[in-house]
Amino acid sequence: MKLQLIQWNIKINSNVDKIIEYLNLKIQESAIINLQEVSMNNYQKICESLKIDSLYSLNFRKPGKYEGKNRHMGVMTLVNVGEIVTSQLINSSIFPERTLYSAIDIGGILISNLNFHSLTGVDYKKAKSSNFASIASFLSGNNVDIISCDANEPNIDSFNDDEIECFDNRDKGKMANLLFGKEKIHNLVDSYKQYCRSKDEKIETGYSHITGGKKKRYDFIYCKKEWKILCSESNYQESIKYTSDHALIETFVEIENG
Repeated sequence: MKLQLIQWNIKINSNVDKIIEYLNLKIQESAIINLQEVSMNNYQKICESLKIDSLYSLNFRKPGKYEGKNRHMGVMTLVNVGEIVTSQLINSSIFPERTLYSAIDIGGILISNLNFHSLTGVDYKKAKSSNFASIASFLSGNNVDIISCDANEPNIDSFNDDEIECFDNRDKGKMANLLFGKEKIHNLVDSYKQYCRSKDEKIETGYSHITGGKKKRYDFIYCKKEWKILCSESNYQESIKYTSDHALIETFVEIENG
């Protein structure tokens, strides 16, 4: 079975009509799509336009009366294959609405998917590392086949996990390393990195965001190492034209026996 996996931070103040246009261009059959920085209004418009099965984190945790704009920004998962049979937030995390776990039944094969949006170190510092700790704890106790996220990490990227340097979120990058660095507590593989390695391509071409004039690979699709990665691309320039400030990441995988 072939699956298309899409990861995209669509930007909270993007032009949703352009976002929908690009999604319609990119989505193929048998797709699992994970989006971040989704407002309630944009969630509704995306649902109405794409008309496929979906989940939205702010439907699980609605913003409180006195909570600010930062609590009105959720994550969204859509599928046009199989059926979503389980869903939840990581309620132990500092911002639960920036996480969304789902299990998708595709012809008897159950695929578990974790969508999350990291906090930024600039605004949150220690809270960012605490959030990573909550996500790592969830991963240690639950089966997950796909992690799709805007990580706001790492500071320094590398093919070699030992050379990855995460930001010092008042913990010297320790908690981020549990997800992305040499101390990973999961067995999933970075699909873009794995594909580049197989094609002898440079990992730097996969940058997904530009901050402070620096190109960063902040957006990831991790998947089971048993899956065959057919292709993986970072579509930064196209994504910018469609009003996001992050690349749409697209990976195709072949799954055998689940």
